[in-house]
Amino acid sequence: MRFWLLIAILLTLAPATFALKAPIVVHFANVAIDKPVTSGVSSTLIVDAIVDPGWHINSNHPSNPDYIPTKVELTLPSGVTAGDIQYPAAEKTKLAFSSEELSVFTGSIEFRVPLTANAAVAPNQNATVTLNYQACNNNECLAPTSISKTLALSKASGGATVQDNSDGSSDAQSPDWLSRTFSSRGYAIGFLIVLLGGLALNLTPCVYPLIGVTIAYFGNQGGGPRRVLILAILFVLGIAIMFSGVGVAVALSGGLFGAAMQNPYVLSAIAAMMLLLAASSFGLFVLQPPQFMAQWAGAARPGYAGSFLMGLGMGVVAAPCIGPIVLGLLLMVERSGSPLFGFALFFTLAVGLGLPYIGLAMAAGSIRKLPRSGEWLAWVEQLFGFILVGLAIYFLDPVISNHVMSRLLPYYAAAAGIFLGFLSPAGRNWRPFLVIRSGIGIASVAALIYLMIPRAQAMPVMFEPFDPSLLGNAAAEGKPVLVDFRADWCIPCREMDHSTFVDPAVVRETQRFVRMRADLTAQDQKNAELMAKFNIQGVPTTLLINSSGKVSNQKVGYIGAKEMLDNLRRVD
Repeated sequence: MRFWLLIAILLTLAPATFALKAPIVVHFANVAIDKPVTSGVSSTLIVDAIVDPGWHINSNHPSNPDYIPTKVELTLPSGVTAGDIQYPAAEKTKLAFSSEELSVFTGSIEFRVPLTANAAVAPNQNATVTLNYQACNNNECLAPTSISKTLALSKASGGATVQDNSDGSSDAQSPDWLSRTFSSRGYAIGFLIVLLGGLALNLTPCVYPLIGVTIAYFGNQGGGPRRVLILAILFVLGIAIMFSGVGVAVALSGGLFGAAMQNPYVLSAIAAMMLLLAASSFGLFVLQPPQFMAQWAGAARPGYAGSFLMGLGMGVVAAPCIGPIVLGLLLMVERSGSPLFGFALFFTLAVGLGLPYIGLAMAAGSIRKLPRSGEWLAWVEQLFGFILVGLAIYFLDPVISNHVMSRLLPYYAAAAGIFLGFLSPAGRNWRPFLVIRSGIGIASVAALIYLMIPRAQAMPVMFEPFDPSLLGNAAAEGKPVLVDFRADWCIPCREMDHSTFVDPAVVRETQRFVRMRADLTAQDQKNAELMAKFNIQGVPTTLLINSSGKVSNQKVGYIGAKEMLDNLRRVD
């Protein structure tokens, strides 16, 4: 009798005990040390993990303090100490229903931890690695959980193995639009966009002055069109090799580049460089090709090798100007970890940058100079100046707390458009251009007015804290019930607060419901029992109970206003 009573008690407590144990969507791929941990030897613990496709986990520095960061914890034997943990580069992404930019890890991720010992480590000494995380997909969030792995420290267990994403693409989970283009539309479209981007880079203030040097260089070459074409191709190949080398180096950096891009000093230095280049675009000083390139351009017939080296030199000169603009490409290459992908991506970018020079080289005999002044060029240089200042603001956003800089960006863009449309002296005397810039100015004024209009806060659905007794009262009174299960670390929950539960039609329809909200932020016994009782696997979960006290609808994940309204209207 006592045995069965014990079994009954365990079965009663089990759901409450394990309710908060979220499904495992992160798995260790490899946990290893490169060298045995012993006195006087620096070892590195390498932790490779894979996030299941469709899911992401918060980075170690989430975009909101309420979100739970990913954290690596180590349990080490006495005498062994760990250095600073090197986290992978965070990705920026947005969910389909939200405009909030999130800082997350997806796909294959790697953590590195330096280990030191002040004495020899015994053969039976182990370390335990625990990865704490909280996962979400595009619809719901799971409760925070962790995975652990134990390994021996007395002998090397091999370097980290490179694991492919389960969908077979090196960048399938990348957050930026270009990465999503590669994964959703294929490599052909992705590389075409990169090629066109390379063409556009010719208008940047560092690159444009080099066009005149290039024309002078090819104009001084002898021989027929075939020889000039070969020289031009070698010139472009030099640019491509220089850029591709950067892509391969970043792919092989092992996370160093991404780690640097999380350093506030590095971000501040990049922002300062952007402002310096912007000052050049606004005419405070002039960017000119180095003297050696001008002299080189005037030299007679340097030959095929000279043309190739000229291209390498141009790549070096252009890199400081366009480098910050392609930082997103560099981060994408690093996340892929593929030197071949890095080579191909930057080779394509460089070919786009260099293609115009083939045409210019062929016409170098008749084109001796490009317009270096004039209203159109002055206006375009001012436009690039404002873009560079905008990039500086973007890179400073992680450095300055509370995302002040990202909130400032829309107002800055509108102000820049007003200046370019109405206040800039460039482009006033050419009527067609004046019409174009005036249109930009009018659109910018309208955007600024829209941004500055105070918006009344919509009245949201008013919830009472969850109380089981209210369920019985509602059934007795014949009222339907709406229960919203949510948590502070749940991103879709926040978005439903900002969209679904402030929709006027939804607010009106919920007036006939008893409205309760169960806050599952805390991981305690009370919430565990509540999750077990209602079989809550993730949040947000919306529970609708009809006037007879029966569950009419229970759905996990984000629900938009229209779907919510339809669900509410079906409940009698």
